Amino acid sequence: MIVEDEVIVGMDLIKKVESLGYNVEPTVIRYGEDVLEAAQKVEPDLILMDIRLKGETDGTQAASIVQDQLGLPVIFLTAYSDSATLRKAKLAEPYAYLKKPVRIEDLKISLEIALYKAQMEKQLKKSELRYRTVADYTYDWETWIGPNGKYRYVSPSCERVTGYHCDKFYRDEDFFDQIIHPHDRETVRNMFKGHLTDSKEDCFSVFRIVRSDGDIRWIEHICQPVCGPGGIGIGRRGSNRDITERKKLEVQLENKISELQDALDNIKTLSGLIPICANCKKIRDDKGYWNLIESYIQKHSKAQFSHSMCPDCMDETYGHEDWYQDMKGKYNQNASAATGKENHGEKDTDSG
Repeated sequence: MIVEDEVIVGMDLIKKVESLGYNVEPTVIRYGEDVLEAAQKVEPDLILMDIRLKGETDGTQAASIVQDQLGLPVIFLTAYSDSATLRKAKLAEPYAYLKKPVRIEDLKISLEIALYKAQMEKQLKKSELRYRTVADYTYDWETWIGPNGKYRYVSPSCERVTGYHCDKFYRDEDFFDQIIHPHDRETVRNMFKGHLTDSKEDCFSVFRIVRSDGDIRWIEHICQPVCGPGGIGIGRRGSNRDITERKKLEVQLENKISELQDALDNIKTLSGLIPICANCKKIRDDKGYWNLIESYIQKHSKAQFSHSMCPDCMDETYGHEDWYQDMKGKYNQNASAATGKENHGEKDTDSG
């Protein structure tokens, strides 16, 4: 797209550009105020922009607008080469600067270089966007520390984990050491110092940090050496994961295992030596108290009890009672009759 306030100069530029194999759309734009709207419709690959234009918006202003909003490359055209014009043109960051009248040889070179540079910058922006998407949107707190111990990259997720903005770590290389829990600080400090100097091994550690709100969080840290061209070490790449919830579950699991182990130990005592009274049959527990045998067994096992009396105890307890003797006689008589029928192959139909 060509932006030129002189119609004759603009038509000459169209012929020269088309002779080099490029298309020009739309017709020449004369006013700076019309540049953005035209560029949005046409979506050109490059704009040839005269610095001096008709209207309130000059070429440098129009160039800044299309570069900021559309990212389009601009080549400036001007009949003026004074220092003030050049200084103003530089602020708009053009891809090239051509003096009028434009020679076709200079135009050819400027177009090729500007288009190639624009294409490379697009690829670079895509690559940077891909890198930023991967690096900045990680859930874990990612870092890159240079050989001098200074941070070269800190992912924004550090604020979620630590409560502090990543600028804190860029400004103060010792800030990470300051948020480590006092009980873990010396161990972590020595480990990091060794790995930053000459270690080529991966590093794995678990430690605590103190957040900005005073909350203590458990961190699982993994880092590895980073090498540049030629295998030269350029620091270490680290990943920090908040494992506080996992630690809480581990503690709960350990407590549960301990409870089960205590219960198992109590059950095992039933298979060992149990002090029992020879007379009343009470059992002495480990605190020295005497317990009923039923109570002791129920407490240390899953056994349940139902109570009745054996024949010997029945005779000893109720043998002198007439009602008991009558009941016992009838029981023995029925038992004898049933035995006799079984011996003769008869079925016992006595429901008593």
